[in-house]
Amino acid sequence: MLWSIATVFRNVRSYSTGSVQVKRRALPTTTSIEYTIPDDPYLLAKKFQQVSQSGKLDDAVAIVMQAKTRGQSPIVWNLVISSYARLGRLSRALRAFSEMRRRGFPPTQTTFTALLQACALGDSDKAVDIAEQTYKSMDTFGVKPSIINVNGLLSVYQRKHDMKKALECFNELPSVGRRAPSLATYTILASMCRRQISVLYEELAQLKNGHSTDQKTSDQPFHFVSIEENTSHSQRIAIVRHNIRQTFTTLLDIWATYASDAEHRATNLDSDTDRLYFDTRLLKVVLKACHSVYEDERPLARKGFNIIAHVYGGTKRVDENGVVTNSVPLAVLLQSNDEHVVLDADVVELAIGLCDRGKRYMNIVRLWASLNEHFAREVEPLRRRFESEVQEFTELANLPNDPTQRKAPKMTMFRKRRALMRTPKYSVSSDQPK
Repeated sequence: MLWSIATVFRNVRSYSTGSVQVKRRALPTTTSIEYTIPDDPYLLAKKFQQVSQSGKLDDAVAIVMQAKTRGQSPIVWNLVISSYARLGRLSRALRAFSEMRRRGFPPTQTTFTALLQACALGDSDKAVDIAEQTYKSMDTFGVKPSIINVNGLLSVYQRKHDMKKALECFNELPSVGRRAPSLATYTILASMCRRQISVLYEELAQLKNGHSTDQKTSDQPFHFVSIEENTSHSQRIAIVRHNIRQTFTTLLDIWATYASDAEHRATNLDSDTDRLYFDTRLLKVVLKACHSVYEDERPLARKGFNIIAHVYGGTKRVDENGVVTNSVPLAVLLQSNDEHVVLDADVVELAIGLCDRGKRYMNIVRLWASLNEHFAREVEPLRRRFESEVQEFTELANLPNDPTQRKAPKMTMFRKRRALMRTPKYSVSSDQPK
């Protein structure tokens, strides 16, 4: 049975209804040394930040607890909740929320963002249930959820490896308005898919080595097709491969939705809908997944070639009238601000590496030319690292079509490193190969 967050907050000794129990942690009320207690909310917030940043969070909270109610504010209590949330101390964050409400301060959007962060970083096995009820309770407190709060809930699903609920949540989002998906939304979902692919490959490796995968762990992958207990060994392997393919296809769908959504918002910006920006983090997640599945799902992984060209240019498109025109690179169209990275060495390495694996040498040449045309400032610090290698690919691209007249490509330092990336799959906990 779903529990009421308001009811739980009124419980004196614990947060509990049915199967959901979170032990209540009383907030500290005494300090290790004597402090001056401000009577002004602004000064109290400043005092809290100074003391907590010095490594004395308990003292900082005790100062707030000792302060008179008129000297407090929602901002002060949001600082308390956020401090506990960053440390993953879920029970303390919930207790601070209870104290905030008891003293008559209404929660704000920031309050719920912090509570969801506490659920994501906390180690409670009921974190998903608490997060869902926290999110649903926003309407009760008169706070309209924004995409920031949605992303907070998705982060909980990401941390707790609940891909099914994350996809369900995403599918319920509107395409316009305050809850329209943001860049962070797509990045969270894409990262979940890539991680699932890594976990599924680990499961596949165990099956190939003759080990059972029946034991449930925190890294248990999401299966589009479930594996029954009486399933044969060969069928289990086939099902895991199918799930890898489905997960990667879902990742490609997420990217396609992002790209379409971003282009639409760039040309048809709604006043209530924020525009979508581009950042290399999302693209790197997609390209790393392409590398991971390349040997097993080559036709699907090769769609990464089109994604690279779409983002950075180097190809031509046919418009509605059948006229061939140079397309505007997605990264140029979206006009990312200073908060986002448009191009870096890692994404160039991944892009060139993928094209190299597919022997798409002309793609590399066109990509580098387009980068120099549209992203000259970002390319300049990368020129020394990549230009000589691109020159070698230029020579390969201009070789005769007759394979007997082709020379074997040189094994440069970069090509050697990428060759080592082909056999191992990307690890679960890192963006670097094992």
